[in-house]
Amino acid sequence: MAGFLGKVTAFARSPQGKKLLAQAQAAAKDPATRAKVQAQAQELSKKLKDPATRAKVQEQARGLTERFKDGKGGAKPGQQPKQQPPTDGPAYGTPPNEPPRYGQPPQN
Repeated sequence: MAGFLGKVTAFARSPQGKKLLAQAQAAAKDPATRAKVQAQAQELSKKLKDPATRAKVQEQARGLTERFKDGKGGAKPGQQPKQQPPTDGPAYGTPPNEPPRYGQPPQN
């Protein structure tokens, strides 16, 4: 189990991870914490159901969709979009005196 999940599992099995898990389980069982989380969830649900908030979110989504369709990507207004590498350039690792080998790993 390599990678991120393996690291998380290893941490959870460590003494410090076991201590944090016990704290999280205790907080989850605490009625005050549960009430606080439930109140926050209800507040968020109310905000999402509010027509004004929904309209604002939908407008932002339309703006993002239009920017992506125009090819501007996720750049903020007034900010230059990130430069994309040319599609006709050589593949990474290709020596300059050889023709590009698209889709092949670099030759070291």
